[in-house]
Amino acid sequence: MICTVLEMWFRYPQVPMSMAFLVCRTPPKGLHSAVSWSFRNIACFSTSVKTNSDEQSVACPSDSTSSIWTINKGNNTNSKARFRQHVNPLAKRYQVPTDLPDDWPNDGTFDNPTLPLHIDIGCGKGAFLLNLAAQRVGAPDQEHEKRNYLGLEIRPSVAHFAKQRVPKWNLSGSVDFIGCNANVDLERILEKYVSFGGEVALVSIQYPDPHFKNKHQKRRVVTPQLVSTLSKFIPEGKELFIQSDIKDVLDGMRTTIREEGADYFLDSLSNMDEYISENPIGVATEREISVLKRGLEVYRALFVRK
Repeated sequence: MICTVLEMWFRYPQVPMSMAFLVCRTPPKGLHSAVSWSFRNIACFSTSVKTNSDEQSVACPSDSTSSIWTINKGNNTNSKARFRQHVNPLAKRYQVPTDLPDDWPNDGTFDNPTLPLHIDIGCGKGAFLLNLAAQRVGAPDQEHEKRNYLGLEIRPSVAHFAKQRVPKWNLSGSVDFIGCNANVDLERILEKYVSFGGEVALVSIQYPDPHFKNKHQKRRVVTPQLVSTLSKFIPEGKELFIQSDIKDVLDGMRTTIREEGADYFLDSLSNMDEYISENPIGVATEREISVLKRGLEVYRALFVRK
């Protein structure tokens, strides 16, 4: 037991020694069982340490994934709350379909579920969509049609945080946020939306998790499956906008859309070495504001559905 406690303490120096003893208490009889039990507790504690402020609804140790998208209403959604920055979308628990009412979006989520939909994939805390909707919902003009706004976010408690901001912005009935894995749930979500007479007006994917390591690039959000789903639901003439401050990430998304969606999407710029200079939506994300303030490059591309 002493060896297990010391190993845990060295792996996780932020954990008090007393807590290390607590986690490793009373292992079962037998060397093999004891080692297995101890390492499971270490792994569990590691998950707890890493996700304490993010996925509070996930209990450990447990193999159940059914509750990952269910966040207790009492969870902290303070504006200064810290959330986990990265998750593995290929992990088993993120393959579980999200919780969605049978009559969504006609369940009161949107006042008019037949309006065109702007869907932002990887919306984070929702500031971009909230700012955009606040500008457009009250006074739609000839340039900007009236729309509904939907943000998808893979980190459950971040999506919950964003959702709780909606009434505070007086945007209930026009904006919604869903915690989900877009590569698992997007088709189901869009099928439900169009079944009530709505259509997709615009899709934006902005500053997605870069997953820098080569072995992790398969975790990136823009996959052949995602492009295929978008091609089914984005009507002719509507747009798909992508941007990132990392050239390799933007180029990767752009190449996937060009190759997998060659029959469906037209890149507004034929040269892969050229990028859109301005954000066509006209409202910047928090990341975009930060990047531009530091004088760094932003790489953008715009696709139109053929």
